[in-house]
Amino acid sequence: MPLLSAGPIHTLRAGPHTLVIAPSLGGRMASFQTTRANGVVIDWLAPLDVTQGFDAHQWPKTGSYPLLPFSNRIRLGRFRWNGRDIELPAHPGQAHAMHGFGHARPWTVEEDSEDTLVMTLAHTPAGEDWPWPLRARQTLRLTERGLETELSLRNDGDDAMPVGGGFHPFFARVPGMRLQFDAAHVWPADAGGVATARTTVAERERFLRERDLPEGDFSRYYGAWKRAATLKRRDGAALTIRAGEGLDHLVLHAPSGADFFCVEPVSHVADAVNLAARGWEGTGLRRLEPDASVTWRMQWDIGA
Repeated sequence: MPLLSAGPIHTLRAGPHTLVIAPSLGGRMASFQTTRANGVVIDWLAPLDVTQGFDAHQWPKTGSYPLLPFSNRIRLGRFRWNGRDIELPAHPGQAHAMHGFGHARPWTVEEDSEDTLVMTLAHTPAGEDWPWPLRARQTLRLTERGLETELSLRNDGDDAMPVGGGFHPFFARVPGMRLQFDAAHVWPADAGGVATARTTVAERERFLRERDLPEGDFSRYYGAWKRAATLKRRDGAALTIRAGEGLDHLVLHAPSGADFFCVEPVSHVADAVNLAARGWEGTGLRRLEPDASVTWRMQWDIGA
């Protein structure tokens, strides 16, 4: 199993906010804190222990990592593209390819200042790995308002490739946490967590009005959301996720009894490449031509 080793960490500060980043641990945001006027420190993310390495395929459910060159799952790791049969390695213990590789490799720091960090990751195909070379760039910037992030991918190959990405935060789940967002569709998943179709949002799945996180295991793939979601704590502090153009899908993952939950702005639904091939519209699948780039942006606005 590939291992990620603990390395230098980088701490950004702006106003009441502090962001700790661990480039060697999959380009992860390790923690994000806000210090309130009364001195209380809020951990928005479930904090990652930056002193310990880990198996790149059995990562701790903490911090936040980039998703590339696809989000979530590809059924059985297989799809057909431009007349080619592509087969990717399955995630250990699962039947499907999962989450790409951006979180499973160390990133290289290119720029570092008090409030901004820029990291890059270059990929050269090898074996059964993603068969297109690419270069990724991740920018994390703190402001007094909160966090601004940017993730860019460039196709360095000679052929067009399917592309997707996004952001996978593990937010700290504290008593009384509430959530609000608006979405037009849900993509139901099978027992393996792979999307199968598109349908309307049922009442239990609806967060149009602010409400508590569901009890019990709850995981849904949403489509055509309004690209804004607000997390509100019992003490009144709130974090609003604002996703940029192209991040038209949202994953809500809230396991029963866990101390985290995930609200993931992403570019496509799980298994978009196969669903699109079957004729489904609105999957978010994107074709990236040689030498072309795609950029996704996300912002966290803090009201504390």
